[in-house]
Amino acid sequence: MLTMFVRAVLLYLMVMCLFRLMGKRQVGQMQPFELVFTVIVSDLAATPMADVGIPLLYGVMPIGALLLCYAVISILCMKSERARGLLAGRPTVLVRNGVIDRQALRQQGFTLNELLERVRSAGVYDMHDVGCAVLEVSGQVSVFPISQRRPVQPEDIKLQTPYEGLPLNLVLDGRIQTAALLLAHLDENWLRQKLRSLRLDPRDVFYCALDARGLMTVQGMQGGELKRLQALDPSKVDW
Repeated sequence: MLTMFVRAVLLYLMVMCLFRLMGKRQVGQMQPFELVFTVIVSDLAATPMADVGIPLLYGVMPIGALLLCYAVISILCMKSERARGLLAGRPTVLVRNGVIDRQALRQQGFTLNELLERVRSAGVYDMHDVGCAVLEVSGQVSVFPISQRRPVQPEDIKLQTPYEGLPLNLVLDGRIQTAALLLAHLDENWLRQKLRSLRLDPRDVFYCALDARGLMTVQGMQGGELKRLQALDPSKVDW
């Protein structure tokens, strides 16, 4: 019983590391060779995990071989456009200039009802408003409305907008995020001083973030309303 438990843990950790090396893609975003790798590795790991009579090496070696194949194919796809098109496929335009390409639908095994469903999922309700729809390699359909139907952009009305960057989380659940402070070229003393002005200690802060406008958003452990503070000059924001 203990042997089965240890084997299961080891195989689980190995497979988890392999998938971690594959990145953060979801199943629907995987390339064909990645999906095949996922299915085969899962099967190879399950067999020695359930049968103690099978040597553990018989499960580890094939998985290692598949990992080598995966690495080689990944490098080929990164280095060669031809290999990428052969192994991963290419995007297919299903709607061009508002006209549905029937031949492309047939080649991809895509029905008209499926296309209409994907278009509606993208927030476009009338095919007349679709300028272009592309079936991506991952199986997702990217839908681009015609210019008259797309949302108004600030550039369209000559509106100048300020720089927007990702907010930095300075305190999470009472713990100071040192890496975020270093990224903003700040230190703990600066943070404690700003929180002190709100009568708070870092240990009493559930959430504290600094955005690209220099505004600090703070929520205490006890909840309540969010507190806002102009903690930094926007001109000093450089992350």
